Amino acid sequence: MSRSPNNSRRNAGFTLVEIMVVMAIMGVLLGLALMNFHAINQKAPLEQAVSDLEGLCRRARTEAIVKSRPMDLTLDSEGRRFELATAPHAQNAPDPDGLLIATVQEAVTLDQAALPTGVEFEIVLPEESPDSETPGVVVIRFYPNGTAEPLEALMIMSGEGVYTLVLDPVTGRLNVRDGEDGL
Repeated sequence: MSRSPNNSRRNAGFTLVEIMVVMAIMGVLLGLALMNFHAINQKAPLEQAVSDLEGLCRRARTEAIVKSRPMDLTLDSEGRRFELATAPHAQNAPDPDGLLIATVQEAVTLDQAALPTGVEFEIVLPEESPDSETPGVVVIRFYPNGTAEPLEALMIMSGEGVYTLVLDPVTGRLNVRDGEDGL
């Protein structure tokens, strides 16, 4: 049983219609991928800002527990930056005569982050006191027992989204929710 030359040629390759269908499907998939990549790329600064603040809160809690010393996280919505530092504290040190003298150990900056362009940060809780020295600046303290002062804030990027950030005062952990209402 030999095959006819006409029959083997028909099974040897793809038709022009088959190739065009595959190319059309690939074009649609590529277009969808590019649209998704563009959306992800536009939202990247907002995601980075949330990630930076999460990292600073995590580090503040860890440092407070490990070093048995309070840590301060300064949130400056006007200056568009976050700063992690040791909390200033009193310390007894001997003077040259051997007497103990209380001295204040100043804060030491450990880490900092800046808000990317286009990302806004709004502090909801704690409310800023009217007699505050610097408007838009709030200091959140993390304690050696793993707790922290409460915080609720919004991270906003116009046209791209809003994240609600809530610092649990009991666990000292930052919870991030998509949207203003946390849904």
